[in-house]
Amino acid sequence: MTASRRKSIPVLQKEWYYAHKGQAHSFLFVRDIPFEIDSRFKVNVTGGEAAGQMVRIRPIEESVAWGIINREFGRRFIGLIDHEKINDRSVEDNKMTKQNIQNLKEEVASGRSKLLKFSSAYFIKGKSGNVLAYKRDLLRQLKKLSVKVENKRYVDAKVRNKIIDGRLEGIYLDPESVSNLIPINHGYLFHENGTFYGICEISKAPVFLDRSLFPSSHQLVLGMTGFGKSFFVKATMFREKMVRNVNIKIIDPLGEYGTLAKSMKIESLDLLNQEMNIFERVPYLTLKENVDRTLALLMTLFDLNNEDSGVLDSGLTKMYEVNEGLEFLENFVKSRTGGTYNKISPIFDGSFKKFCSGKNPNLTGDVRVNLINVPKKLLPFYMLLSLDLLMRSVDGRPVNLVVDEAHYLLQEKVVSSLERYVRHARHSNISLILISQSANDFLSKGPALTIMENCSIHVLFRHQVVSEDMIKFYSLDEGLSNFLRVEAGFNGKYSEALFVTPTFTTLLKFQSNERERDMIDGIS
Repeated sequence: MTASRRKSIPVLQKEWYYAHKGQAHSFLFVRDIPFEIDSRFKVNVTGGEAAGQMVRIRPIEESVAWGIINREFGRRFIGLIDHEKINDRSVEDNKMTKQNIQNLKEEVASGRSKLLKFSSAYFIKGKSGNVLAYKRDLLRQLKKLSVKVENKRYVDAKVRNKIIDGRLEGIYLDPESVSNLIPINHGYLFHENGTFYGICEISKAPVFLDRSLFPSSHQLVLGMTGFGKSFFVKATMFREKMVRNVNIKIIDPLGEYGTLAKSMKIESLDLLNQEMNIFERVPYLTLKENVDRTLALLMTLFDLNNEDSGVLDSGLTKMYEVNEGLEFLENFVKSRTGGTYNKISPIFDGSFKKFCSGKNPNLTGDVRVNLINVPKKLLPFYMLLSLDLLMRSVDGRPVNLVVDEAHYLLQEKVVSSLERYVRHARHSNISLILISQSANDFLSKGPALTIMENCSIHVLFRHQVVSEDMIKFYSLDEGLSNFLRVEAGFNGKYSEALFVTPTFTTLLKFQSNERERDMIDGIS
C-alpha cells in the first residue's frame, strides 16, 4: 500500500475499538436506563477525561407516536383480562400504567406534549492499551446501576461509520439527568427541584414533586381519621421547607401541629384574645368579593336569615363604596330593621366588639394559627377568619398554606368564600393544602366540587365509603376502589395512598425515618 493511500485512511479499525488521529475510541450503546441514578455516578463513571456520555433526542413522527401509544395500551389491556390473576398486584400495576398511557395519549392529542426518540452511548477514549481496561471498568459500574448497554464489535462497518459520521452526536447531559428524559411511559415523576414525596409502587422509583410546575399548585389530602393523612402533610411540608424554603402557614383546629411548629421555629398564634378589624377591605378582592367575604364571616358568627343577609349586603356595599367606617354600617342596619341590628349588635358594643376595634395582625413568615381552644360551633368562623388573615399576609415568597379539618369550611355559609380564596391564591404564589376526611365532602356541593377541580394534586388515604361520584371523578375501577376501602393508609410501617396529578397517577408508598418523626411529632 502506498504512502498516499495510507494517508487517505483516517481510521484504524479493530475488533472492539477504532483508532483515529492517534487516539483509541470505543462505545457502549445504551439499551435501557434505570429510574434512578446514584448522585455519585458522574464522579465514579464519567468523572475523568477517559469516559463521557452522548445523548441524542429528536421528535417522533405523529403516525409513529400513535402506533407506539396504541401498542402499549393494547399490551396493558391484554394483561387485564387474565381472570386467574385478577387479584394479582401486577394486574393493578397494569391498570395504573394503562391510565398513565391514556393521560399521555390525551397530552399528545391536544398538542401539549410530543414523544421523543432517545438514543445514547457512553464513549471511552485514550491510548489503545488502556481503552479496553477503561471500558471493562465502565461496564462494571453500569451493571451495578442496572444500566443496560450493548457492547458492539467494530467489525460491523455500519456501527463504526455511524459514530464517525457524527450522526449519534447530540446534546451533552449530566448522566443524572438521563433517567428523567422519558418519565411518563415508566410511571415516573421526577421534578429537578422537587420534594421527595415517596416511592411509586408501580416502578419502585422515587417521586419528587415540584407543585409549582402544575396548572394549580393546590393539594387535597383526603382520608379517614387515624390513617396517616395529617402525618403525611406534616412530613411533606417539613421537607418542602428544607428543599424549597417556602413560607409555611398552618390553620390548626385540633392543635396537632405544635411539635412541628416548635421544631421548625414557626410562630404560634391564638386568635381568641386577638383584637382585629374584620371589616377592613382585602386589597386584591373586588368590591363585590369584599362584600361577600365580610358577609360570610358575619353569617358564620350570627344566626342570620335571608332577610338579614339582604340588609347587610346593601349596607356593606354602600359602606365600601363611600369608604366609610363601622358607624355607617351600624346606622344603616338600625334604620332598616331592628331585628337584624339586634342580632349583630355584639360587634358594635358587645362581646364580639374585639373583631372590629383593632388592627389586623401581620402574619407574614411562618405562622401557625392554633384554634384548639375555639368552641366547635365557632370553628367555621375562626377558620375562615384565619384563612383571610393568612391570605392577606404575604411577602412575595412562595407559601404553603395548610388547612386541617377543611370540612368545616365546606358548610353552606362559607364554602363559596373558600372557593374564592382558592382561585385568588393561585395568583398570589400561595399553595393551599386542604385536609379533610373524605372526597365525598367535596363532591356533594357545587362550590366544593369547583375547589376539588382547582386542586392539581390529590392524595387519597383510607375511605370507608367509595361513592359512585368518587369512582367517576377519579376514574376508579374495582381494584382501586377496594384499595381505598381496605389497603390505603398507615399499616404500622409505612403509608400507602392513591396519588393523582394531571399527568401522573400511582399508588404512593410513604415512609419517614426516626429523626424526621421526632422533629414532626416528638416520637422517636
